[in-house]
Amino acid sequence: LSKNSPIEKKKHKNIHKTLKYAAPPEGIKATARHILVKTPEEINTILEQIGTTPFANLAQQYSTCPSGARGGSLGSFSPGTMVKAFDEVVFNKDTNIGEVVGPVQTQFGYHLIVVDKRTGV
Repeated sequence: LSKNSPIEKKKHKNIHKTLKYAAPPEGIKATARHILVKTPEEINTILEQIGTTPFANLAQQYSTCPSGARGGSLGSFSPGTMVKAFDEVVFNKDTNIGEVVGPVQTQFGYHLIVVDKRTGV
């Protein structure tokens, strides 16, 4: 059979129907929220309200980070985007999703962190 025969053309035409394509694996990413303050005393004030006041409201009220206006949301990011101490919490598979973690001290101050989603870890 030649390459131009009707049988060969049909084989090539239908080849895409037999191949299985999978989406590429999603990279390592996380979606998280945080509250950033300057002192441990502020952290203690906030921790006293965790559980009775929504995290987003506390972020709006107390956080010194611009993300406070969005309820502390940092969106989705990859390792290395945030400072090391922050990444160590967010990308640690032992950090429970949805749980408040902290305080975590960085050069910016003290953070309370909630990991909302994590993939590829």
